Amino acid sequence: MVQTKRMLVLIICIVLLSMMSAGNASAKQILYNSTIEDGDGYQINNYVIDVTDVFVDAETAVFKVYEKDDLKHDKMIGDDKSFSFEIEGEDVEVTLVSVGGGILPRVTVTITISDDDIVHTKGVVDGGHDKASFSGTPILEITKTVSPQEIAVGETARVTVSVTNAGDDDATGVRFSDSIPARFVLQESFVSETGKMSLDIGDSRQIFIYELKATESGTFTLDPTTATFSNEAGGDFPQASSNSPTLTVEGDSLEEAMKEAELQFTISLEPTSVQRTGFIDVKVHIKNTGDAPAEGVSMDILIPDGLEFEEGDDEIEVVGNVPKLYLSSFGLQQEKEISYRVKANSEGTYTITTQYSYQYDNAVDEDLQEVSDELTTTSIQVVKGQYDSLLEQPIYVYAIPLVLIIAIGGWIFYRHRQYRF
Repeated sequence: MVQTKRMLVLIICIVLLSMMSAGNASAKQILYNSTIEDGDGYQINNYVIDVTDVFVDAETAVFKVYEKDDLKHDKMIGDDKSFSFEIEGEDVEVTLVSVGGGILPRVTVTITISDDDIVHTKGVVDGGHDKASFSGTPILEITKTVSPQEIAVGETARVTVSVTNAGDDDATGVRFSDSIPARFVLQESFVSETGKMSLDIGDSRQIFIYELKATESGTFTLDPTTATFSNEAGGDFPQASSNSPTLTVEGDSLEEAMKEAELQFTISLEPTSVQRTGFIDVKVHIKNTGDAPAEGVSMDILIPDGLEFEEGDDEIEVVGNVPKLYLSSFGLQQEKEISYRVKANSEGTYTITTQYSYQYDNAVDEDLQEVSDELTTTSIQVVKGQYDSLLEQPIYVYAIPLVLIIAIGGWIFYRHRQYRF
């Protein structure tokens, strides 16, 4: 019974050890499993594993590991022996499988790595590290400037972002990222390189040029512009960042700095009830109650059918049967009264609509602000005129007396001629 338990424990231990060994083996990825001649090497990125001496009789070989021209490891190992080192944080293991003779001695090796995602260059190099081609390191120097560095609320400052590749390799897959800071609005963009690009060694170029408009006062630090990139061999590099310039904004906030022209239009009529063929006097009163002057003030007076524009102030001009008024400017707190007269041609109830518009500078936006609206008078009642009832009688009412008068006049004239003779 005791022996059976011991056997079970032994079997379980063997199974666990086998699983651990299989797990360790599966964690390694094979980069190379073949021969390398004496004097040659195997390159992984900027590292080269040189085979410098092969001793066939002793079944040993000397391996030297270089990072470019810098010797990092010098190892002599025998058959079925290994040594390890790190490349970019990943474990590399070199195992000498066997040695062989010939014109040039050679070794059979197995080279593994814990994670081959970092590998962008690999392969046997004839002549070892002296003949290897190494990838360089692109260095992106990003500069961010703002001019001027002091502005007032509502004014603009120009931001310029430029980059120079100061490294010893081309930068590929370069992508820049930039953000508009809070309390600013993008006024205009002149240059914006947002897609992927390449930068050769020594290349310089402008990436972003844009203007920001300040909406609030204070001292603000602009976020840095960043870039992600790789070298020519495809190796990714840490994110590059620019400096963070500051911008001082003085004055009130944008809302406080904003101005507005506010024209109030009122219309009065005299009288509001009139007989046909009578006249109505209309007065339009305009007053600027805002804190900015207005310009390009225009009025279109829409006279309905049944009423007729008779006359008005000199500023009113009739264009295409529409009385119009235009004032090039209208100052702060300015008031003006416009008068005109219309004639009532037909009975009915009427209103007169005035369409108006004007522009003003709000002291913040570059473009002029435009306002347009319309106002309508109270109702105008047009009733019958004093003699309108006579015109409404049938024609015979007037024709019969007229014929009688003409006949009597003719008869008197005829008799008068008879008495003369």
